[in-house]
Amino acid sequence: MSQVHSLLSDSSQHGMSESDNHEIDDVIFHGQDEADPQKLDVLLEQYKLFVDTSERLVARRQLVNTFFLSVNALVLTALALIARESTAGYVSAIGIISVSVAAIVLCFAWRSLVRSYRQLNEGKFKVIRRLERELPAAVFYAEWVELGEGKNHLKYKPFTSTENGVSLTFVGIYCVVILVTGGWQIYTAL
Repeated sequence: MSQVHSLLSDSSQHGMSESDNHEIDDVIFHGQDEADPQKLDVLLEQYKLFVDTSERLVARRQLVNTFFLSVNALVLTALALIARESTAGYVSAIGIISVSVAAIVLCFAWRSLVRSYRQLNEGKFKVIRRLERELPAAVFYAEWVELGEGKNHLKYKPFTSTENGVSLTFVGIYCVVILVTGGWQIYTAL
């Protein structure tokens, strides 16, 4: 259950409006106001399946973050090797600046994926929350309430903010590399 904290936190920032509730009700319960009590077993199985898909989404999100962290580590290593091994200053500068610009584009792609995962998480949590209203216990929502519904960063800090912060940190590093490399080339040309 702990892996869905990101799912829960992202959705709290965009609360469910009444129109969202009615729209989700219409889709889930085929226009009826609530689940048919005789179909509770089916609803429970659907709920379990949906919670499982949300857990898999969180796992995929973690793999994406691992991938981008690894790529950025490789890029930084490549930049260091280019700087250390290059004999021609301007060729080295072009290589460093080109790789840095490509890495910045990569970081913005990472941020875009994080945003997509956040949006998917929000939708999944809205559905989970609605399904839990028909079940005897709303365990995911109860856990979220216990965590202060994401309003108190001492109780819970959304993972999305960390993901975005890391990608922006890499962007900052690459910008500094570009500025230092370009500045050094200008300085040595004078």
